Amino acid sequence: MVATRPDQAIPWWNRMVKPQVESGVGIWAEKLNMTTIFQEEEGNVRTVPATILVIKRGGNWVTAKKWPEKFGYYSVQVGYQRYSPKGWQLKGNRMIGIKDLAKNELPPLRKIREFRVRPDEWEKYEVGQRLWPSDLFKEGDLIDVHGKSKGKGMSGAIKKWGHKRGPMTHGSKHHRRYGSVGAGTSPGRVLPEKKMPGWAGDNKMAHTLKIMKIMDKIDEPNMPESIIVVKGTVPGYSAYWKEGGSYVYMHRRKNKADGRFKRDPVWLWYYKKGEGVDPYVPLRAKAWTWNTLWGRDMRWIAREVKKYWPDGFPGYDHSKDPFYDDCDPHKALKAPEW
Repeated sequence: MVATRPDQAIPWWNRMVKPQVESGVGIWAEKLNMTTIFQEEEGNVRTVPATILVIKRGGNWVTAKKWPEKFGYYSVQVGYQRYSPKGWQLKGNRMIGIKDLAKNELPPLRKIREFRVRPDEWEKYEVGQRLWPSDLFKEGDLIDVHGKSKGKGMSGAIKKWGHKRGPMTHGSKHHRRYGSVGAGTSPGRVLPEKKMPGWAGDNKMAHTLKIMKIMDKIDEPNMPESIIVVKGTVPGYSAYWKEGGSYVYMHRRKNKADGRFKRDPVWLWYYKKGEGVDPYVPLRAKAWTWNTLWGRDMRWIAREVKKYWPDGFPGYDHSKDPFYDDCDPHKALKAPEW
């Protein structure tokens, strides 16, 4: 949130912002099966477990775009797998999604996912555009694969949490029970998050995996249009029946140190206090604005710069910095340069 006039005060709950990392545009795929790949490194051959992901005919499509002026953020919505909706699917919220796709001249799609993107990446995509894996990733890239693990039903503590079992002989009556749940007198209760029997599996998971092979735009009968082989395991079921395997979606690995996620600082105005008042002393019962970087007060940087460079930091444009007298207010009140 940025002030639009000098006397506007911004409350702290709008200034202290958690860092959000854009994932970038991703695609949908299905888990086919696992395999073993032999890799040769420095004359040694070792086996590597790998998962085969496939994209069926029809592929991924850009179904919608969002922008800050209307929605508050940049995002690209991606849909996958056409289908013919049945009668019960043409009611309620499902019908709203089908109508939105029809407005953009797109067929009903079974899976839809929204991906946060940077503005420069947002401009590269248009509604109705086809997405191919080779356009987004390359072999050797690290990607985050999101899926849902297999549901194992009601399970005991040994199966669900890996607890050790009790003795099986010598008259023991404690074989696969989970043991004590806490002290009786103090605290006299079962603490939260105690590992007990319960429903195992069926959890949303994300794995960071390495792409080993991409085969795109396959034009052969009884074959998917794209095949992606990743190193390691992917949550979900394999394609043992005609409906196929579990759906997964993937995008570039989130990395805050990557240049894609660098944010320019947004300068905020102080509360208007009048003449002869120290701007660094807060006023009682009034909101007080300052510049922050991920919630950290950054005013000390300006004080240190003025200490050693009274006329301004060499090579720095002070026309956009409200901490200096030669600041142009029209340039200071602007959105970050992405």
